[in-house]
Amino acid sequence: MSENPAGDVPENVQAADGWNAVIDDMAATADAYRDRGWTTLELHPGDSVLVDSEFRTGLDVVLPGPEYEKLEAITEDDDTAFTDVDVFTAEDGGMFYLLVVEKDPDTETAVFVPAYYDPGGSQPKLDSITEAGELRLFCRRLNNDYVEFVHEDVAPFLPDGLLDA
Repeated sequence: MSENPAGDVPENVQAADGWNAVIDDMAATADAYRDRGWTTLELHPGDSVLVDSEFRTGLDVVLPGPEYEKLEAITEDDDTAFTDVDVFTAEDGGMFYLLVVEKDPDTETAVFVPAYYDPGGSQPKLDSITEAGELRLFCRRLNNDYVEFVHEDVAPFLPDGLLDA
C-alpha cells in the first residue's frame, strides 16, 4: 500500500475514532445514571446497520450472546416497560453515530445502545424509515433472535435536515 502524501488519517481510522468516542460517552453517561441509582446495561454491538427488508426495517445492531441474554432478561421482566428514550448523535467523517438510551423511569432502568450508519449510502433505507413514520431498533444475536424497541418519532435518529429535504 502506498503512503498517504496528504498526511490525512485514513477513513477507517477516523471511523474507529468516532466509534471509540461513542463507547467512551456511553460509559460516562451510564456512570452518571448509576450515580443517580439507576440500573444500567451497556451494550457493545459487533455491527450496526440500517435494514430494509421484508423481515426488518430500521436500525439493526448485533450483540454478543451474553449481552443479548442480559437484555432479553431485562425486557422480559413484567415490571419493566421502556417508555422513554434519549438519543445522542454526532457526525464525523461521513458517519452518523448514535447513543440510544432506552429508559424505564418507573423502575429506573436504562439500556445503552451505541450504533452508527453511513447516511450517504443509506438513502433508500432512510426513506423507508421516514415513510413508515417509526424507527425500529433491533438488538439481535447472530441466530436472529431479537429484542425490538419501536420509536414513533424518527427525527432523533436521523442526521439534521434529513426530514426537511
